[in-house]
Amino acid sequence: MNATATPNHSTLLRSIALAAMLGTALVGIARGAGDRTLHQSAAVAGARRVVFDCSKTRVSCDIVAVGSATEQVQVTANVSGPDAANVEILRKLGSAHFVVTLKDQPTESTSLWSIVSNVFHPTSWYRPSAYATVQLSVPSDRELDISNTNDRIHVSGVRARLSLSDVNGSIWSSDSANVHASTVNGSLHLALPAETPEVGASSVNGSIDVTLAGNFSGRVSTSTVNGHIANPFGNGSGPGRLSLSTVNGSITLHHR
Repeated sequence: MNATATPNHSTLLRSIALAAMLGTALVGIARGAGDRTLHQSAAVAGARRVVFDCSKTRVSCDIVAVGSATEQVQVTANVSGPDAANVEILRKLGSAHFVVTLKDQPTESTSLWSIVSNVFHPTSWYRPSAYATVQLSVPSDRELDISNTNDRIHVSGVRARLSLSDVNGSIWSSDSANVHASTVNGSLHLALPAETPEVGASSVNGSIDVTLAGNFSGRVSTSTVNGHIANPFGNGSGPGRLSLSTVNGSITLHHR
């Protein structure tokens, strides 16, 4: 006689739970899985500074910023990943401040509690980050602030003051003599024009590489814990100042 096995209660519950998890994962994959391109443009004739922020969201941004001769800020972002359909770029009313965010995530909440609650919100357990490749065109004579969390920042052609911060990404800049840049896990590469530079650059895990005009004679402050320092300029008393520090990485200064 053939016996028919009957699943016990615990086995049935495990099967239901597995089916629910699989269904949730499929929904997460299907939601916004397609690539898309976002565009944002704004006249900023009265603004002294342009701000681009990709640090308060679960979107990984690879940011390339270029200076232009226009009075416009233009943003193009190619977005991919499971949550691509949920990504948007907002401009703060009446300003040149642009923020990359998710439609269901508040943009102004930066408290420790909001960060913790966001991480442990049930929908975040199965929602990976989206990925954005950002092309940013800004007036070359405006100050530029960029904040990022994941991936690189690359800036060229902006002559005014730069303030660049990243967490898990390297930073490149050229053409600006006034640069303040910091990253946690990443290197810094600064190519400074002939003008008198004012630079503050720091990293925790990453090297710092600076190219200077050959006639630079300003003050230089460098420090590293694990790495070497190469400074052919010495520490002069002329105009210009460099303050460079890292924990795990080397510091190298070059002649242009």
